[in-house]
Amino acid sequence: MVLRQTADIRARWPGAGRIFFLFGGLFVLAMVLMGTLVFVVAERTVALRIDGDLIHHEGKFLRDAAGHPNSSAAVVARIRDWQARKITSERTYSLFAPDGRQVAGRLNLRPRPGLSDVLFLGGGRTWQRGRALATRLPDGSLFVIVQHSEAEAGLRALLPGMVLAMFVAALAAGLGATWFFAHLTARRLAATGATADAIAAAGDLARRVPMAGLDGMFARQAESLNRMLDRMEGLVQTQRHFASALAHDLRTPLTRLRAQLTAAPTTSLAGDEARLRDVIDAAERECAGVIAIFDALLRLAEIESGRHGGALGRMALDGLVEDVAETMEPVIADAGGTLVTGPIEAAEIDGDPGLITQLLVNLLQNVAVHTPAGTCARLSLRRQADDVVLLLQDDGPGLPQGDGARVLRPFERGQGTADRRGSGLGLSIAQAIVRFHNGRLDLGDGGPGLAVRIAFPVSAPA
Repeated sequence: MVLRQTADIRARWPGAGRIFFLFGGLFVLAMVLMGTLVFVVAERTVALRIDGDLIHHEGKFLRDAAGHPNSSAAVVARIRDWQARKITSERTYSLFAPDGRQVAGRLNLRPRPGLSDVLFLGGGRTWQRGRALATRLPDGSLFVIVQHSEAEAGLRALLPGMVLAMFVAALAAGLGATWFFAHLTARRLAATGATADAIAAAGDLARRVPMAGLDGMFARQAESLNRMLDRMEGLVQTQRHFASALAHDLRTPLTRLRAQLTAAPTTSLAGDEARLRDVIDAAERECAGVIAIFDALLRLAEIESGRHGGALGRMALDGLVEDVAETMEPVIADAGGTLVTGPIEAAEIDGDPGLITQLLVNLLQNVAVHTPAGTCARLSLRRQADDVVLLLQDDGPGLPQGDGARVLRPFERGQGTADRRGSGLGLSIAQAIVRFHNGRLDLGDGGPGLAVRIAFPVSAPA
């Protein structure tokens, strides 16, 4: 029955069978060692008890009440008194003269001095095993105590059987517990395997590992896997949205390009160089727009993967902010807005000047392109605790509530922007640059307008 169930477990979850036999084998070995240890300890405990009794009674016969050694005559008197009272005891006492004659006692047994195991004829009828303590007295006499306990002999006879019975019972219980654990593990992991198989077979990323009935490490494992699946589903959805948005953004300029080329056949432009030049310029603008989208995508991929030409180093962020603001101020003015800087506090970070420059240009370009004329933007840089905080705030229309996370995704634009130009990759690239520098980018309400807050960690002291 157990073998059939084990085979079923191995069929559903191959590793469970190996777990069963591995832990079962280790448990058997542990039980063998434990049984051996119990037997040895019990045997030794019985032997020490007997030896202690022998030494105790030896002292009672060989010393008087004051603790002084008794003479051989006194020992003989004690032995004869003990025999006269016919005390039923598991011990017997004998005294042998220096020449080997038995002076007192019934058992003619002369073992070597000290503690030893002996074999004697009990009651003159049956051979029995016992424990003897022989002591040489000052006059050369040999005092012998032999102890035989039927209870202890019975215990010693029963001890191997008891240990074996305990071993068998513990082994059965251990193997049963091991099998139950393997069965439970296989059953709980089967749900995880079924979920993984369903995702692999049908690509159903909406599937999750059932949490019902799980606890402890199984619940933590299921939660970790479900979080991973949530992340994977989010990435796949982002990829699908990315592909859809990319196709949409590329279709528009390519459609315009095709329309321009179709509406102006080469034969009708013969001899009209000005019109031909206009068509070529329009086509080049559309192609440049497509190339710009791909350049932005490549740049975004390079930043997010860390494959870019620059390297991190200590840099003065305040000077770079002032230079970019001075360059972009005319661009914002041409769009009908104004740019105000300050306060700009001195601050150093570990960064890539090229990437930080692109970050600032992208943010200020958004102000120029996506806010109406008359918008005023303020750019400031402050030290706050262990961060350097760059804040760009405008008084334009801002973003609808809840759009902050959405517009950071590729090809997303704010619904309230005044202009739908651009690829929708500027904020995505800005977010990637900030993450590369271990910073944080937050889009908030400027009250009115949009507030872009970027926090960089302060450069460590040299």
